[in-house]
Amino acid sequence: MSKNTTIETEKKLSKKLDKVFNCDKNMNEDNKKALNVMKTEGMEAAVKHMFTDQETGRSLSYSEMRSRYG
Repeated sequence: MSKNTTIETEKKLSKKLDKVFNCDKNMNEDNKKALNVMKTEGMEAAVKHMFTDQETGRSLSYSEMRSRYG
């Protein structure tokens, strides 16, 4: 499976899950942004987004990421 096919599959899956579970209804803004990245750019981009401080651009440790995104 090509990278583009994988990304398109991830986008479709995240959109379907969002429709079924209304995922972002009770999320804070950081989690909503990360979910939107997953919906529009795929899982790899979402992980990169979650491991990057959005204000400074520095890389986050695993524990820092977990404290922001649960």
